[in-house]
Amino acid sequence: MTAKVVAFRRIWIGLIIILVLGGCSGENAGSGDKAAAHGSGGPAFSVLVGDRDLSGNAARQVSEAYLDGNTLLELFSNSKVVTFYSGREGIVDVNRVYLSAPLGWELQVNGKVITDMTAPVKREDTVVFAARPAPGKQMPQFVVLTLNGGSEQPELSHSVVLPYEEDMTVRSLLKNNGMVELAEDNKTLVKVMGYTPLSSEVWKLEVNDKGLRDNGIDMMLKPQDELEIVLALR
Repeated sequence: MTAKVVAFRRIWIGLIIILVLGGCSGENAGSGDKAAAHGSGGPAFSVLVGDRDLSGNAARQVSEAYLDGNTLLELFSNSKVVTFYSGREGIVDVNRVYLSAPLGWELQVNGKVITDMTAPVKREDTVVFAARPAPGKQMPQFVVLTLNGGSEQPELSHSVVLPYEEDMTVRSLLKNNGMVELAEDNKTLVKVMGYTPLSSEVWKLEVNDKGLRDNGIDMMLKPQDELEIVLALR
């Protein structure tokens, strides 16, 4: 495990703890191919948060890792799409998508909720991880903040699901999430997760896959919007 990955995990585990303790006032995993279809090798796989599919390339990883006779736990471990806490006591992330409280991951196979990960999984199965609130609670409004490090800094790529707040803008989300450093003009991204772009690189912003110009930083966000920070070449 590289030093950058270790640092990444420490930063975001700390952030998740802060979100939980603070009542959540305020995870490329979600980028790339959004389709989670049956591959030739294994089950279909999706990562759903509300109406958003944040599967990225995980469907391909699951398909390629599948072996006949696999349990769900073996499949997730072999494909590396799920990170568990020590001792398998809960899920840290699915496809590097992190949930803030009160959301948690619900595992479904062929539309049925599964709690036993030692259950076998078949090649023709449909496997879904869906973000769900605690039992008896309503699904909260949320936004998705995604960091896409591209091919140069892939270890930075992840998404985090954050509570939506009234009158939330791109700027307010960037300023209040704890991983972005803005320049004095409050428009230019200087560092993200401690990484400063090279002279040939730049951080760019997209909302729902559409690029933002400078004045777009004051754009009002809506529930289920995805703000993506992309490391791109100039």
